[in-house]
Amino acid sequence: MVRSMIQRLYVCIESRHGKGLCQVTIWLMIAVLILLLYFTVSSEPDVLKMENYPRKYAIYENTKSEYAKRLPQVIVAGTKKCGTGALRDFLGLHPSVRFTVRKEIHYFDLYYDKGLQWYIDQMPFTTPDQITVEKTPRYFIQPDAPKKIYEDISPDTKIIVVLCNPVVRAISDFVNVRDLHSDKIKNYLAWQRYNESESSNDNGTKQRSPFVPSIDMAHISTKKDASVYLSAFEVARLLIRNGYSSVDSFESAVLDTNGNINTKSGAVYVGLYAKHLQNWLKYFPRNQILVLDGGNLKDNPAEELQKVENLLHLQPFFTDDAFYFNETKGFYCLSKPVSHCLSSDKGRHHPQIRKDVIDKLTVFYKASDEKLKTLLNQSFSWM
Repeated sequence: MVRSMIQRLYVCIESRHGKGLCQVTIWLMIAVLILLLYFTVSSEPDVLKMENYPRKYAIYENTKSEYAKRLPQVIVAGTKKCGTGALRDFLGLHPSVRFTVRKEIHYFDLYYDKGLQWYIDQMPFTTPDQITVEKTPRYFIQPDAPKKIYEDISPDTKIIVVLCNPVVRAISDFVNVRDLHSDKIKNYLAWQRYNESESSNDNGTKQRSPFVPSIDMAHISTKKDASVYLSAFEVARLLIRNGYSSVDSFESAVLDTNGNINTKSGAVYVGLYAKHLQNWLKYFPRNQILVLDGGNLKDNPAEELQKVENLLHLQPFFTDDAFYFNETKGFYCLSKPVSHCLSSDKGRHHPQIRKDVIDKLTVFYKASDEKLKTLLNQSFSWM
C-alpha cells in the first residue's frame, strides 16, 4: 500500500503539472501513515495481560515492549535456613539477574487464589535478555508446588534448592521462629484455650474466661501493601498448622512426650530432603534442578554461585578471587566487581542443645541423607 502511494506521488511530480493535486496527495499520504502507525502501536500486545498469549509460554513471549514484567524462569524453592537469603543477596548482583522486590512471594503456597496476573505483578521489570528469579523457600515442602509451577509457568522452569546439615538447619529454624514469632504463637495458643475453656454459672449458662492478648494479633507488619502480608494472628495459625507450636525450648520442639523425634514438628520435617526432592523430580528433570550445598555456599560462595551461572548460562561474574572472609562479620563478603556483605542479622546465635537430642536427630536423618546421596548422585559437606 505504501509502495503504491509512493509510486503515484512520483508520477505526480514527474508530470510537472497538477501542483494542487500533488499537495492533496502528499497530505493524504501523511494522514494514512499516521493512521497506520496508530493502529500498529495500539495493537501491540500488553505483556502484563496474560490473556494475550498462552500462560505457560509467557516467559518466552517477545514483544516490542522491551522493559516489562515477566514470569520467572527460575524458582529458588528451598530450603529454609540453608542460605537462600545469601544466595539471593549475591546472585541478585549479577547484571543479568533480577529478583522480586519482596524477598518471598509465597504465591504457590499462600496466595494462589489471587491468580496468575497478581503473581506477574509481583515480578520485577526486566529486559528480554535478563533472567527473572523468584525465591520462596517454603515451596520445597509443599506437595502441590511443583505441579503448579510446571503447569502455570513452564515445564522448562529451572529450580534451585539449597540444602544444609538438617540438624543445624532444625536448630536455626527453631531459633528463627522463636525470635520472630514466639509472642504470636503463645497468644494464639492462649486464644485457643480461651475458646475451649467454659464454665457454668448458677443458671447453667456457659461463660468464658476473659482473654486479652499481650500483643495486637490483628497487626500487619507493614502498610506498604497489606493485601500481601499476614496478620500476627494468621502467621501464628500458619506456623502452628505447620508444626511450630512449641517455642519454649528446642528439645520440646523436636521431641514428643515419649522423648522420640517428633516427625510432625516443622523444624524436623523440612530436613527430610530426599522425600521432598522426589516430589520435585516427578515434574522436573534432574538437569533442571540445581541442588547447592549450603555449607559450601557459606565457606566457598564463589564455587556454588558459579554452578548457578553454569545452569543459567550467565556470563562469569563471581570469580574465585572475588570473595574475602570478613573477620568482624564471620562470613565471606564480595569484593569485586562490586563490594557487598550480607546484613548483620544473618546467623543468629544458637542455644546450647543437649547432646542426646543432637545424637537422636543425627541418627534420625541418616537414612534420609543416604537416600538423598543416591537420588542425586551427589555428596554434601555435612555427610
